[in-house]
Amino acid sequence: MFRRLSFSLIQSRGIKHQVNIKWVRPEYVPAYKAERSGDLEALPNIPTSALGQYYALSEEMKNASEAVKKLFSVAHLGKKEYNQLVKTHMISKVKRHQYDENTAETRIARLTGHIRCLQDTMEKFPKNVKAKQTVQELIDKRKKLLKFLRQYDYKKFEWLLEKLNLEYKGHPETYHKLSRKESLRKLTEMHCDDIKNKKLADYRNLLESQQGPFLRKKLEALNFIRNEQIELQLPITVTEQDIKKVEQQLEEWTIKDEIKQQAKKKKRNVLIETE
Repeated sequence: MFRRLSFSLIQSRGIKHQVNIKWVRPEYVPAYKAERSGDLEALPNIPTSALGQYYALSEEMKNASEAVKKLFSVAHLGKKEYNQLVKTHMISKVKRHQYDENTAETRIARLTGHIRCLQDTMEKFPKNVKAKQTVQELIDKRKKLLKFLRQYDYKKFEWLLEKLNLEYKGHPETYHKLSRKESLRKLTEMHCDDIKNKKLADYRNLLESQQGPFLRKKLEALNFIRNEQIELQLPITVTEQDIKKVEQQLEEWTIKDEIKQQAKKKKRNVLIETE
């Protein structure tokens, strides 16, 4: 009640935020997308005329006619046989020997083939809830296996990522929920930092522009003091090294100032040409 009353009083007085900062919610990226799953390539280039996995092993299919081969091709057998070929292709990249089916790398390769097939399905049918749940479960399972392999055999882990063209994106240690209030706070801090840095840069430029006249006056004063001390035969407190040091600083400032003036002229000319 008190909050509502104070808020209404503030509104009635006309107090508004002086900083105009607009917060835009980041675009939602589904879990099956490559940005979150870590798959850097799509499905392998397997032709639709390829025979099914088990039909290709048949001796009769080698001498069969084109019509028969077409009947037993992936295009005719359907998506399930094509997905099986994709998994076999991914496993063949990493398997140790002919009968390797259950090592960590082959299991990851099999999951990767299945995930990429489901990703292709989700791109065509984004409202397929069952495929969405399945691909999320498979991605989480693959992350666990990759974490295990990374912990116990890092060299093979890197080799596997290179072979399968993957990017490891492990689970975050802490879950952080995105909120508008916190984002606005960070944006306000960034805005204040920009204002502070801009003011510091302007003040730095002002001091650098005043450095040249100050060094000239300092050089004149040092020469005057040294000449007076020599004429009056007083102890000399200003040495030639001090004067040379100031002269060198003045020369460096002059060179920097000329470079800045040339840059400003070029920028002005570019703006005039664009107008």
